[in-house]
Amino acid sequence: MQPEVIERRQAVVRRLLALRAKGKLHTVLVEAAAASLGVDARSVWRWLADGGYEPRGRAGWQLSAAAVEAFYRTGGRPTAAWRLLQDEGEPVPSHTTFCLALQRDLSLAERAYARSGENGRRRYLVYRRWEPTARNDVWEADHAQLDIHVLPLRGKRLVRPWLTVMQDAHSRLVMGWALSLHPTSAEVLVAIREGIAIDPDRGPWGGVPRLIRFDGGLEFLAGAVTRAAGELGCAALPAVPYSPHQKGKIERLHRTIGEGLIARLPHYTGGPRKANGQLYAQAAPLSLAQLQTRVRDFIDAYNSEHPHRGIGGLTPAQKWDESAAPLELVEPDQLRWMLMADRTRVINKDGIHFEGVTFIAPEITARGGEMVQVRYMPHDLRSIEIFDDAGWLCTAYPQDALTREQSEAVIAQRNEAAREMGRRKAAASRKARARIAPLTAGGAIHEITAVAGKPSEAAKAKGPRDSETGELLEILGLSDRLNKPMPSDDERRSA
Repeated sequence: MQPEVIERRQAVVRRLLALRAKGKLHTVLVEAAAASLGVDARSVWRWLADGGYEPRGRAGWQLSAAAVEAFYRTGGRPTAAWRLLQDEGEPVPSHTTFCLALQRDLSLAERAYARSGENGRRRYLVYRRWEPTARNDVWEADHAQLDIHVLPLRGKRLVRPWLTVMQDAHSRLVMGWALSLHPTSAEVLVAIREGIAIDPDRGPWGGVPRLIRFDGGLEFLAGAVTRAAGELGCAALPAVPYSPHQKGKIERLHRTIGEGLIARLPHYTGGPRKANGQLYAQAAPLSLAQLQTRVRDFIDAYNSEHPHRGIGGLTPAQKWDESAAPLELVEPDQLRWMLMADRTRVINKDGIHFEGVTFIAPEITARGGEMVQVRYMPHDLRSIEIFDDAGWLCTAYPQDALTREQSEAVIAQRNEAAREMGRRKAAASRKARARIAPLTAGGAIHEITAVAGKPSEAAKAKGPRDSETGELLEILGLSDRLNKPMPSDDERRSA
């Protein structure tokens, strides 16, 4: 008998006994109580005569340790466990009694664990519900592949896109999101930047969160969130492995988007299928840009119009407005280059090659061959930010999109850099010359440096060329031949 049935009968009998003690017990009350309990009135009178209700049923077969072990050994299959105990000579009741004993003495979590392991046990675990006390206390970051096929910007083969989302755990507000064909750190940074920046067209929400919780098993997500948190001065904490309750709010959001939007669009992967497994004929698939518009409209409506049971039936926007926590804001210009995806590139002769586009700026015209860091906005290559070891260097633009003023600035900077290098080289040549004595001459090798200055009186009398020649001949031990006529061929042969 179920425990709740026993408790109900005991409560009714106690009430009737109290009425009898006061002299107010009547037959009509006993018959009404019997009808509500689903028993005969004589049974109720018997319980009153006994002074209370106690179940008299005989004790059923109790689950033994050997039966539990057999249940685990057979992978949580009751019939297989019952047969295994029979084969091993263990005393067992009928098959029905054995199965009922398993249901009575083992919880759903334990039975699921015996059959499916740890994943089965987690389906029935009870977790403590936690709620942040104010807006921007905790953001949850996650991404999911949507159950829909769309047409990419380039190509004809349908693909399943990915959605990256940042959600405020206090208000359930979607702070930022990004849609892409292949999830990378770039989309994560875009979603964080969108959540921090306040856009009047979108709503009055934004600011830097105190903590961003993310899935530690996704390397690209973990790296991007950790880097963004370091630049923004907030904390980043990965969820404990196999603990979905720590980011259950954003998991619920993904399910809401899937059921409320994706399941209603053409080429939804969970739609009805033919006997051969193919989807029934549908309308033309959406492009990635069209899906992006649908997702934007849905999220805007979710933030402003969707009542949420977990926050008392309020919409996320209303819950956000209830919190009086101040917002920590970042300047838009600073936020733009802080939270950009980054790559490393070499400055080529015609500029920086990136994503099939050649970018150029006046500041890089004299730095060919150097390695720089490129930060960019995904799906927006109208400009890129260039960084070197010292920090931000410049903003570069595609060569094909340069204005006349920008082109003239590039040419002027290149010419000025060439002139500056020429001036430095000429100045160095005038200030210092190095001469080394011939290695075939005897004696030590001397290095002579001529320093520009006022010539001596002897040098003035000899002339500039004679002065330099005399100093050199004196060092070489040939000063006695200075200003003497060269010997003829006969004199050299006789010598």
